[in-house]
Amino acid sequence: MERRKDIILVPVGQVNKEALEKLRDHLGRVFNRKVFVGRGMAEPRYAFNKKRNQYFSSAILDTLREQKDYMAAERVLGVVDHDLYVPELNFVFGEAGRKEAVISLTRLRPEFYGLPEDSSLFHKRVLTEAVHELGHTYGLGHCKNPHCVMFFSNSLMDTDRKGWEFCKNCKSKLHLHPLIREYS
Repeated sequence: MERRKDIILVPVGQVNKEALEKLRDHLGRVFNRKVFVGRGMAEPRYAFNKKRNQYFSSAILDTLREQKDYMAAERVLGVVDHDLYVPELNFVFGEAGRKEAVISLTRLRPEFYGLPEDSSLFHKRVLTEAVHELGHTYGLGHCKNPHCVMFFSNSLMDTDRKGWEFCKNCKSKLHLHPLIREYS
């Protein structure tokens, strides 16, 4: 089955339209791909953990993987505006699978930490985390270079320091094939 050479952004629940549009425009330039905003998915109530008051990112990732509407896309990025977690960590900014990834906008906002709104910083953080998670779907692991987008973000300071660009080493490993073929 031939896949199209594009990335689909999927709003999961209520997601700021401006954030999606800016992300779409910037990701297209970073990955040299067409990026589309796909049909949104319902609020991910199935992923909510009452004890943690957070959403289990792996459950959202599994649901994205099962969506037939997006199977023809090269990559799928779910965007959610809820706090995400995996059992081993207090929170995650995002998570990636083989061709699907999900990011959360919640902790990327300065207001989450009681700071004044800063839309420029917020959009830079969203792009950074989106590029990072999509980088994983294109075969990249975490990088030791603290200025590379593939560096593991343990905090927002890490995200802000590294920015959205790949280091030379990661860029050379990036698997951006013009056409990916998969056989069933």
